[in-house]
Amino acid sequence: MRRRAATMIVLGLGVALTFALPAAAAPKDLRVTSTNCGSVAVVAEGMPASSDLLLLARDLADGKVLNTSGKPMAVKSNASGMVSSVVHANLQSVRTVDVSIWTKQGETLTMQAKDTAAANCGPLPITGSDGIGWELAFAVGLLLVGGTALWLGRRESARATP
Repeated sequence: MRRRAATMIVLGLGVALTFALPAAAAPKDLRVTSTNCGSVAVVAEGMPASSDLLLLARDLADGKVLNTSGKPMAVKSNASGMVSSVVHANLQSVRTVDVSIWTKQGETLTMQAKDTAAANCGPLPITGSDGIGWELAFAVGLLLVGGTALWLGRRESARATP
């Protein structure tokens, strides 16, 4: 009885893998081919043939959509499932771009491929205060007070010792 159950499980898994492998074997590749301060160029292969797709470029640091429209960009794959597109975006102060391609069937969005690329355009935003005037003066004052307290403490202990 156990042998029969084990055989049925193995056969069931074999059938499931037979149907799952062709879908998993389809190569899906998205590459960021270039980035500059005003655009991101991408090439994707292995996408569904002659399909409407959504191309999304985001700043990896905060998740902000970089497309000039603020929404995913509609692109179309050719008959062989290839997409070549340029996303126009302001990449000032963006360090890493996250690009992904999605399909939409009804209300269901499915990610097809994803890639990230470095984009070094301009300086990073400055956080904190521009000047350190009063903070520096306060720190130096504290150091002077502490140093004076130590000097006076040693001087007093030297007088107290005969």
